[in-house]
Amino acid sequence: MDCITQKSAPGSCLNNEKGFALISAILALLIVTVLGVLAINTSVMEIKIAGNQQQWEEDFNLSEGGAEVEATHVGFARSGVGGFSWYEISDPSIFTQNLLPPPASYDPYNDITSTKPFNVVDPNTWPHQNLMQDANDDKYDYAYLVTYLYPDAPPKGYDASTFSGYKFRINGEKQVIIELGGIKVGVKTGI
Repeated sequence: MDCITQKSAPGSCLNNEKGFALISAILALLIVTVLGVLAINTSVMEIKIAGNQQQWEEDFNLSEGGAEVEATHVGFARSGVGGFSWYEISDPSIFTQNLLPPPASYDPYNDITSTKPFNVVDPNTWPHQNLMQDANDDKYDYAYLVTYLYPDAPPKGYDASTFSGYKFRINGEKQVIIELGGIKVGVKTGI
């Protein structure tokens, strides 16, 4: 007989422990399930963080590599000499000038038909290049900006009356903007 149909003393039904093990097991499973779900959510979040970190490092390396490549193209030679697309400085007395490729090869947005104007603060309008020279995909594409800053004293070992050091700022961008400083030695202006 159960406590409802049986006329028993008050409180005697409360001492009945039938089903306690089942309820304890269900509570234990519920707690373990909640802990398991929390562990899975933590693992998923850590995987996303690691993936984002890896993507950031790839973008950082690509930006730095692009800036380094463009830094090697800075000079005073005419464009195309030796197979390189040198950034020619026609007038070193004009300070803080952006050096862009010739209009025929200026390719913002990887679209030669683009009419978007160049904007220093918008990397989307900077010239684009591919680090691996692979036009099939945009995996190694980067944007870059080369800026001639000003002339300065040449490095040690150069005749200061004949040579000058010309300072540049080179930016590479692929989600991360890297800025490098550089100096090229050239014939002093006005000689």
